Amino acid sequence: MEQEKEAVYLINDNKYLHLRKNGAGVGFATYKRMNGELLESGQVSEMNLPPDGRNALSAARNWYMFVLSDEPCKAIQQESVQILESIPNTGIDRRRIWKPETFQPDIRLINSHYDDIYRIPDGGVIQIDFSDNSSFTARVKRLDDCHFDLGELGDVYHICQFAEIVERNGSIAYPEIQTQDDQGAWKLGSKGYIAIQSTDEGWDYTIYHSDYSTMDGGQLDAPELTIQEAREQILEAHHMEKGQRTLQDYDFIMDKVAEAEELGLSNKPSTLEKLAELSKCDMPECNPTGCKKERSGHEL
Repeated sequence: MEQEKEAVYLINDNKYLHLRKNGAGVGFATYKRMNGELLESGQVSEMNLPPDGRNALSAARNWYMFVLSDEPCKAIQQESVQILESIPNTGIDRRRIWKPETFQPDIRLINSHYDDIYRIPDGGVIQIDFSDNSSFTARVKRLDDCHFDLGELGDVYHICQFAEIVERNGSIAYPEIQTQDDQGAWKLGSKGYIAIQSTDEGWDYTIYHSDYSTMDGGQLDAPELTIQEAREQILEAHHMEKGQRTLQDYDFIMDKVAEAEELGLSNKPSTLEKLAELSKCDMPECNPTGCKKERSGHEL
């Protein structure tokens, strides 16, 4: 059976927003985090969702948060639908028994006593804050019920091992907080940087090499996404979704980019451009008239 089109968001650390697509748009219900009390329920009409059907749950979330709800939005964190299993009003416990195939796999973030703290959708993003005030975010990939991969460097953890490490180091781990920022920049490990800013149509972005020269750029026409959701879609489109993201000062990165442009780094030929130039080689085996280049002309 096809998996259900639904999502759960922890709003302001105090209530869950459960969204589920249906024939008329997206239905919603909210529950108190502490005791599971049903707070409200309703429907977001199709007319308030993107006409192409993409990112419908994000758009429905925004409609609820900024149109239907009077509560100020301080923090939005996505969790697995299965975090609602302990709340009888949701019906998730019954679905787990009778329709387990309707749930996507997830990763449990627990404490060292095996108590669930958060449940993250497979491929979701978590943030880890260290005691020295440093932090990073990264995607988590589920391997099995008790193991997940955090990043691209073989960082495989048992869920209890991860909990013990986090507690021992005085760190905390939680689903990345979605913000309403209209610009932002992140360091992508050793791969470089990404800078994103909002437009009327969605998000403009540029990906830079580690020396701040331009790697690629473009626009994502999805204004309903948060900047963090836009970042993830962009990185996935460029096959750069693995590894750590470290938040940077946007203006500092732009200053560094301006310096790189002054030095001409953005105009230097890429390795692919060098290889393309070499493909035009007129060495004897390529051109019977003989090669007119010096040997050094063939070196990268």
